[in-house]
Amino acid sequence: MSERQLGNVIDFNDIVTRQTNLIPEGTIVKVKMSIRHGGYGQDGMLTKSRKTGTLYCDAMLIVREGVFVMRKIFERLGVQDPDPYNKWVQKSLHRLRSILESTHNIMPTDTSEHAKEKRRIKSYAEFNGLEFLIKVGIEKPQNPQYKTENCVLGIVTPDWKEYAEYSAPIDPPPEKRFQGNPYKTFDEKVSGPF
Repeated sequence: MSERQLGNVIDFNDIVTRQTNLIPEGTIVKVKMSIRHGGYGQDGMLTKSRKTGTLYCDAMLIVREGVFVMRKIFERLGVQDPDPYNKWVQKSLHRLRSILESTHNIMPTDTSEHAKEKRRIKSYAEFNGLEFLIKVGIEKPQNPQYKTENCVLGIVTPDWKEYAEYSAPIDPPPEKRFQGNPYKTFDEKVSGPF
């Protein structure tokens, strides 16, 4: 019998709890975005809040390179609300614009036709597969039953001094963008000889 097993009891009290390794606050990383298909909006790419009715993009950002490769950061970006002055939606729309500017190497102050065209999308699905730079933060939950997680402090656009240093990709062709569903669940139909 081992030291941990005392009769009918196995004691885990002296086992050190494993701390999750968060990306340090202020770190700049390149991420790839995918949006969970929520079934709302013109293309079904938005999710609806049960509490407020706000439509939002339920996004997952996957770190593409470096020591934190494959780490995930989850972000909800509000895009439509019954209250036109909803601050979260306004902040989210600004963030989505910044994502397009970071991806396409457009200065936020650029008002050329080329820049305007790159800021126009036909569907929120166009955000799937975009690669851009973010500054990582750490968010402590208000409810102690939830864990501390990484969050997005800001989208790094070409007007940031770090942009050139971390070299965000410029205009990935649409066929190279992620088209799958990273949230695929086991209850979805799986094709194959099962």
